[in-house]
Amino acid sequence: MKQTVKPIWILILFIGFSSNLRASDNSSADSIKVGQIVNGFYDWYLTSIKEKKYSDFKPKFVESKNGMTTLDYTKYLDNLKVHRFSDSLINKERQSYSDCIENLGKVKYSDFQKTTFTDLDEYEQAYCDFGNYYRWTGGQEPIDGIRIIDIKFISTDKAYVTIDYFEFNSDENKKYYWGKNGLTLKLVDKNWEIDQIDSWKN
Repeated sequence: MKQTVKPIWILILFIGFSSNLRASDNSSADSIKVGQIVNGFYDWYLTSIKEKKYSDFKPKFVESKNGMTTLDYTKYLDNLKVHRFSDSLINKERQSYSDCIENLGKVKYSDFQKTTFTDLDEYEQAYCDFGNYYRWTGGQEPIDGIRIIDIKFISTDKAYVTIDYFEFNSDENKKYYWGKNGLTLKLVDKNWEIDQIDSWKN
């Protein structure tokens, strides 16, 4: 009896070890994918800022069909999709401009930035001051890059990534790290997507 029980326990332990090994391998592979997505997004975002490709990383003010002012964020949202933003986060981002668009609809494009919207207060009052700060890093000054500090899997389909920012001092050839932020990614149809970026913190 003892001789038959022992192999069964060995088999159970082997199956458990194999399962844990596969889970560890999957977690390791997912960590790489998640890290690549976060780095890829910020590489694009910060490069677009440095190269002043404004319509790539934020909405632009344009003339509507009826001659009033509105926003065009088609290219911007397409870029977020390319850089693996989830549909829910893209929809949230689109909705965040609804008050601005409503207020712009009362302004003739021929008057925009000529007799109206000539100072920051007007943009703030109309909820259109998104050009006064960097949406996905916070603050009014650009950063040189990000560093991933930690990747934590909350569940099999959700990960939380902690990052900090850095500025590069070319004279000293050194990076100075500061600030802190976090991103939540979710697994959708076997693909990881950015589903939330926390508020900027110092």
